[in-house]
Amino acid sequence: MNFYENLIILDPKLDSKAAEEAVERIKDVVTKKGGEVLKTENWGRKKLAYELKKRKEGIYVLLLFKAPSHAIVELERFYKVFEPLIKFLIIKLKKKQIEAALPAAPEAGSSKTPAPAPLAEENKDVQ
Repeated sequence: MNFYENLIILDPKLDSKAAEEAVERIKDVVTKKGGEVLKTENWGRKKLAYELKKRKEGIYVLLLFKAPSHAIVELERFYKVFEPLIKFLIIKLKKKQIEAALPAAPEAGSSKTPAPAPLAEENKDVQ
């Protein structure tokens, strides 16, 4: 399975409950096609750089997930008919991008964690 980052812009007329329901529907599409949503971030209502579908702002949501490639085709097909959606972008992540986005994920990052520096010993030498 590949890792993907999906940025969506929802209609600003949606209230918070309707926006959450829209995100849940998107998550359902991913999970029904064999994927797994790893992280969801709601960035809130922001001004758009330019007008899209007669809207000057939108609700930004970022999804990080892993899914087979056929799930992306189905997700894009769903987005074309999903009314609350203004714009979307799906990016396949490379190994370094996965490590930066999900440092705690066992498949994404290395299993080695850096050892904490001995601060107490360094402070004794300074004094």
